[in-house]
Amino acid sequence: MKKLDEDFERECEEYLAYLYSLAAREYGDCPETDALVQDTLAAFISEINKGREIKYPKGFLSAVMKNKYNSYLRKKYRDKIIEYTDVLPESVDGSDEYAEEEMLLSEEYAAVRREIGRLVYIYREVTVRHYVHGHSVEKIAAEMGLPRGTVLSRLSCARTQIKEGLKSMEKYSKASYEPKTGNIGIMGSGGIGGEPFSLISSDIEVNILIIAYKNPISVRDIADTMGMPCAYLEPLIDRLVSGELMGKTAGGLVYTRCFVCRYEDSFGDIPAQEAVAAKYAPAVWSAVWRRFEPLSENSSFAAMTEKQKATLMLFYTRHILGKVVRAALGTEVDKIEIPDRPDAGKWLASLSVYERGQWKSEKYAVSGPVMVNYSENGGKTTCRMYDCQSVFGDAHWVYSKLKYKYTLRSILRFYASFLESGVKPENAVIYELIPEFEKLHILRRDENGEAKLYIPALTFEEAAGFDAAAKEAEADVRDILLDELKKIVENRRVKVPGHVDGAQYYEHDGALGEYTTAQLIAIAEQGLMPYRVEIGKTPLIYLIYKKEEMD
Repeated sequence: MKKLDEDFERECEEYLAYLYSLAAREYGDCPETDALVQDTLAAFISEINKGREIKYPKGFLSAVMKNKYNSYLRKKYRDKIIEYTDVLPESVDGSDEYAEEEMLLSEEYAAVRREIGRLVYIYREVTVRHYVHGHSVEKIAAEMGLPRGTVLSRLSCARTQIKEGLKSMEKYSKASYEPKTGNIGIMGSGGIGGEPFSLISSDIEVNILIIAYKNPISVRDIADTMGMPCAYLEPLIDRLVSGELMGKTAGGLVYTRCFVCRYEDSFGDIPAQEAVAAKYAPAVWSAVWRRFEPLSENSSFAAMTEKQKATLMLFYTRHILGKVVRAALGTEVDKIEIPDRPDAGKWLASLSVYERGQWKSEKYAVSGPVMVNYSENGGKTTCRMYDCQSVFGDAHWVYSKLKYKYTLRSILRFYASFLESGVKPENAVIYELIPEFEKLHILRRDENGEAKLYIPALTFEEAAGFDAAAKEAEADVRDILLDELKKIVENRRVKVPGHVDGAQYYEHDGALGEYTTAQLIAIAEQGLMPYRVEIGKTPLIYLIYKKEEMD
């Protein structure tokens, strides 16, 4: 097949302009001008791909368009999704013949979906938008920042490739051409190698987990559904099984062990949660601050910037609210059996599934807090990090977008290297990323231009005092909120497959999915805290460390 490079694409755009001019002049009564033009160009591309030399392209295009126009006058298109043959069968009146035709068309559509999945991105994207979602050429051009002619030429090229690729009738699902993406969240602590987060390296693993969620399934069926060879999927599935995000039956079928939910289903009744948050914000903050205010004179806390103080109080308030929420859900830590995992992990995982870019537009997108520990020479914990992705600031979701890829433990060592902890990063190259961490409001330059942590950090001894205050505040906040939150929980129940680890803990998943964040936002927006909170510039990251002993 001729390589569809940029030069050829430019030629096609020129021919498109000619064809539209010809269609308007000679065939203005055709109701499907775009289809007439695209079919004509598709025929031209097909002949080029077969190796035919066309000395007079415009003459060839004129002749093909005339034939196509005559066909339009004689035939009616039945397939509104995508045309992949030059002529489609006419309507028939006999119900038996019609049923048989519908069955054949259904099989053909399955083959079309397979071929859409095999298109490279620039052709697949416009094809899915235009034929599957019904977007106009103008809308696609505007949203993708492309000239109208480029969109049309890509549609024509895609139609040609689809026609040439219809060799078999394999049944691929929507996952083959419009895969979902997702994020892993956990209850517990991750493994040394960053598990389970490190087990998901692409959308391929996400879609494997989705497909194998409801019932155990064979690897071959997963491959058929995704439109990928088994040889490529088997190593990925084996890794998911060994990492315990998936399991395998005695008969060789595989199944997903983590809880899977659609992103839009994870919010629960947002208005109900926001109403409770707004109503109880003053009472909740008063209960929290009454326990923490005596600690505000602590030397380390007093030396913090206003942003660091705000971050620490947001973190502990979130921690307190999280415990009250778990009490309302019946998933308190001391009541949950969290299994040990490979590489010293101890977690239950959930996968939130969403369309590309969907979570970015939601103020309630959240993950964590993830707790990461590091110890020097296998001894006691030297430093610990709590890292929470939220509307208050980007955290672990953006680490993978940095120039260099690091595990959360490596990130912790980097942060701790700015403290009097004696901890050093794995390598000094990470210091090249200081400007990126400044943009994330995690580091900042002091008056001497030296990089400093812009997130709160306490020693283990100091943190113990704050933990004790949080425990006292939790009892007070529980008395304020528990009955109200249980009313919301009772109105939601989720069906969870029995093979999911900790299935019983997800029966009310999402009922209070947004309450904690909504409560923090209400406290911040009502100006109840004594410290200024900049939503979007206050990432909820908190370090605890052991101070290095000086000789």
